[in-house]
Amino acid sequence: MALSKLKLQKLKEEQILQNYQNTLKKNKRTHINSLRKVARKRAKNIFSPVYVNEKAHKLIQLMSYGSHKKEFSEIIALIAQKGKTESLLQEDYMLDALACVAKEHSFFIRDIEDWKPKGRSAEKIFADLVHHLFVKYEVPSCMTSLWFDNENKLARSWFIDVGQGKNASKLNHFPVPITKKEAHHFTKAPSKFTFIAAIRYGQAKTVGATTSFVNNLVKTDLGKYLYPKEEFWKEVIAFLVRNNPTATAHQLDIVVEYIWNQKFARLWGQNEKGQVVRKNPSDPNFSLKGKTWDSLWKKASEWFEIVGFIRQTAQEWAHFVIESNYVKAKTGQCFMFQQLLTKQELFDEGKNMNHCVSSYVGSCKNSKSAIFSMQNILSRGKSLVTIEVNPKTRKITQASRRFNESASSFEKEIIKEWAKRNDLKVPNYY
Repeated sequence: MALSKLKLQKLKEEQILQNYQNTLKKNKRTHINSLRKVARKRAKNIFSPVYVNEKAHKLIQLMSYGSHKKEFSEIIALIAQKGKTESLLQEDYMLDALACVAKEHSFFIRDIEDWKPKGRSAEKIFADLVHHLFVKYEVPSCMTSLWFDNENKLARSWFIDVGQGKNASKLNHFPVPITKKEAHHFTKAPSKFTFIAAIRYGQAKTVGATTSFVNNLVKTDLGKYLYPKEEFWKEVIAFLVRNNPTATAHQLDIVVEYIWNQKFARLWGQNEKGQVVRKNPSDPNFSLKGKTWDSLWKKASEWFEIVGFIRQTAQEWAHFVIESNYVKAKTGQCFMFQQLLTKQELFDEGKNMNHCVSSYVGSCKNSKSAIFSMQNILSRGKSLVTIEVNPKTRKITQASRRFNESASSFEKEIIKEWAKRNDLKVPNYY
């Protein structure tokens, strides 16, 4: 007799639960009801092949492989015992972050059994957990987001080192060289700031910037990205603070973009043969020496007046106008949405993501499609999801990861927030 769908789902729940139990220490008591809730959540859509492959076995795999599997299993069991913390076990990105915590178990300074969870959202509970396990001294809240970059062990070490007393100016391979004074201000950055914005906060405060100036500065690309030649950009910040401490966010945005365009930007364009090539920067020797705010602003504002024309001639098809290409996630991670505007960019995206976006050249030229690359700003240039938007209906028609896999639930939340900010429609299944 064929088993009913309900019976099959029940058996699957039991199978998942048994796998959990088998990976735990035999003498460790576990909260069976809490684990059963997780099993039921994981088995809910068991008849979807994608769910079977990517969701149902996620936790089992993390608990079964790697040198940290024992510690990870104990963390999962203790989280379940605490009650009201099941949200930590429901999303893949959170499970990956917990696996990263387990990998660093040798740096625990407190017993996880003594942890008393605080907070309601999964992100706040997770932040409370890592502070309990690793933190003895103050750590900027923006650094908690470093745990969600599961491929960046070095970034996690910065969180642990600062939390255990090491000055940020002495961190190994920190992305920006900072002085002790800058490190001090970095650790005092407001909780709303991202990791990169906190770095800019430290740099600007060190040279006497007001809070109002810093709030304006972090709205520019300097508050969103780390650039090559960071020592030069530190000079730029100092110049702006000294020469116009009351500059508006709009003025700072134009000046920063102007400087980047002159000294560093290698825009795509066409050569005499009609081939798509990357052009050299307009003024690679650009320097602030001898400049005043007035002289810099005059040049930048003149450039800004014709920048639309420059961009139009440097690309193969027009921008699809959006208001915001930058989203801060609830985890503290920051993402940008970059439109792909040339054949070469579509070819590169298709090659890196192993899908067929390069075939959309004609649709983009005819304004039937606008293609965007969703990227984590800490790994700028590395695409996470490729997104197609219909310019006429302003609707997102598809969003694909590598090998045409569907975007994860976490990524979909980021995309939905981006769509909301730009008045875009999302598919009904989101």
